[in-house]
Amino acid sequence: MRTTVAAFIAALLLASLPTLTGCDRKAEQSAPAAAQPSAVAEPSSAPPAAQPYVDVPPPEGVLRAYVWNCDGGLTLNMKNLYRENAITLDLHEGPRKLPQVVSASGAKYSDGSLTFWTKGDTAIFERTGSTPVQCREARYESLLADARERGVRFRGRGNEPGWTVEIGPGTRLEFVTNYGQERHAFDDASESGSETAGARVFRAAHGGQRIKVSVTTEACADDMSDERFAQRMIVEFGGRSFRGCATALQ
Repeated sequence: MRTTVAAFIAALLLASLPTLTGCDRKAEQSAPAAAQPSAVAEPSSAPPAAQPYVDVPPPEGVLRAYVWNCDGGLTLNMKNLYRENAITLDLHEGPRKLPQVVSASGAKYSDGSLTFWTKGDTAIFERTGSTPVQCREARYESLLADARERGVRFRGRGNEPGWTVEIGPGTRLEFVTNYGQERHAFDDASESGSETAGARVFRAAHGGQRIKVSVTTEACADDMSDERFAQRMIVEFGGRSFRGCATALQ
């Protein structure tokens, strides 16, 4: 009897073994997979994007460049670094940067060995150990140097009434007449002709106004100062014709 009972229990255990094993396997298959570690973004090695340069013009009446005629035949070309409170002077040994220093009057710049002190249209240039040199601004040359710094291609002028024309940068054309009392600016000037042909014609229109400026490569003399130029300029504006001389700057 005991043998029969033992055999019955053993048979029952063997029959239930596959079911238990299947349950274990089902539990293993339904267990959630282990979470994979998320990828960490590598820091970018690219340099930061450069900020666009914003040109800040100097205060009204202040030029970007000046030309000074000094005693002894010395000519100084000065660039005004107004954003840095400094200037550069073109010297025979190369450009020298002079920061602005405190002065009782005028504007004084010095690097310890060179000093340039401006007062209106006069200046004093001094090297340490040398006698100071007196300088005077060459106004028209300063205006040309300033225009060149601004990207102007041609600058012309005439008399009766006093007028100036600047062509550039880009397609900009500006006509100032009546001794500075009238200013007409155009931003879409077209150009025809060529340097090889020795003549260029610029045309522009804005708000019902039209202008035509002709620049020819031929000797020209200012009819008041007798100053000599390499280009002649004719301006047609408002039913009038203005004749003068011009300088190529670029």
